[in-house]
Amino acid sequence: TLQASVVVVGYPKGGDCISVTKGVVSRVVMHNYSHSNQVLLTIQIDAAINSGNSGGPALQGDQVVGVAFEGLTKANNIG
Repeated sequence: TLQASVVVVGYPKGGDCISVTKGVVSRVVMHNYSHSNQVLLTIQIDAAINSGNSGGPALQGDQVVGVAFEGLTKANNIG
């Protein structure tokens, strides 16, 4: 749901340890998935997602609710 808390875990490029960022759900829409060109449910979050930690789990509590990915080439700190 909108404004629900979410945590994103990953291993960003240039880092030497796991990255954990927190944010909230800001948008829920159907959108073309950039890797397969299929229309899928997409959830936009405001947690920072950088090159390298894309592909890590998005968590709510102890449940995996999605897979985080950076959808724009050379984009940093956007969700």
